[in-house]
Amino acid sequence: MFNIDYSGNKITGIRHPFSGQIREIQIITDCNPEQPMIPYPDIYKSPDTLDLQLAQIMAIETHYHCKVPDYARLVRLLLMEMHRLLNHFNYFSTLACAIQFPKLLEKSVANSAIIRALLLIIDKVQSLNKYFVIGGIATDLPTGFIETLTDSIHVIQKNLGYYERQLVQKTLLSNLLEDIGIISQKHAKTCSLSGPNYYASLPQAEYRLITNNLLPKSVHLEPIKTDFRKGTIGDSWNRSWIRFMEIEQSLRLILQLTGVIIKTDINLMIQPFLPGRDSDFMVNFNHAEGQIISHISKSQNNHYITGKHQYPVINVIKNLDSILVGERISSAKIVLSSLNLNPVKYLIH
Repeated sequence: MFNIDYSGNKITGIRHPFSGQIREIQIITDCNPEQPMIPYPDIYKSPDTLDLQLAQIMAIETHYHCKVPDYARLVRLLLMEMHRLLNHFNYFSTLACAIQFPKLLEKSVANSAIIRALLLIIDKVQSLNKYFVIGGIATDLPTGFIETLTDSIHVIQKNLGYYERQLVQKTLLSNLLEDIGIISQKHAKTCSLSGPNYYASLPQAEYRLITNNLLPKSVHLEPIKTDFRKGTIGDSWNRSWIRFMEIEQSLRLILQLTGVIIKTDINLMIQPFLPGRDSDFMVNFNHAEGQIISHISKSQNNHYITGKHQYPVINVIKNLDSILVGERISSAKIVLSSLNLNPVKYLIH
């Protein structure tokens, strides 16, 4: 898949087929007033693309000033943090394969399976690709879901000690990740990186997983402060550490949300009003891997809103050559894994 040019043990260039194949992901939302307002992803029904579905729904709501009940907002946040966990554990699974670290792979696959199983509980009641609707959510969480989720989160939290020890202590894992694939702050900006790949390149940073305007007042979320204990700013270790810190905070946030949800009056949706006029607008949505750029369009001649979305991994792919040139060939797999190229599979048509 990747063709690497090298001289001695140093990479001089990298070639891959992705640039010519990558397309935007298209999602269509049915806005026929006689039909349920549900999003229809064209071919993407995986829990891995929940972020795109919510990005489109929230873009439409913002543009048309639609109101959303507090309960529905809380449930949306809950599912999006579960999606973040799924994304980050998939990241560590890929990293473990690249460095041939079986125990890390075992734990990451197990944690990912826990989250995926929880999302599939919802999917059995209401298809996940139709769960987010304009004005709220399609249906309530299944009976007993909050209790099952809470128990599962506690199991995952117990597993995190292993990750922290492997990253912080002088281990084979930390040694393999340190001081390779270094992306400076200036280079990260030039490449238009965002999310963990960008924050890992900052000497000091303080940011929030969720912006304050999306959080209810009853939920308190401390900012993440970059605390790079090892390696070099912007290296593969830092990119892994940022995602580990996000996992920790995401777990704490989910537990807070579960407590608030059970105390909030159930109100799934407020019927939206969508004027019958042409609309064409751009919107940015930040989530697990950074900034999703969405182009939303609606024609007054039909009842559909079409969204075309670009994942932040596109900017990584475009700049792989400048990131990898000068690295050792033996480090190529680790550096590529630390950038998280997993979402590419959804962009190749």
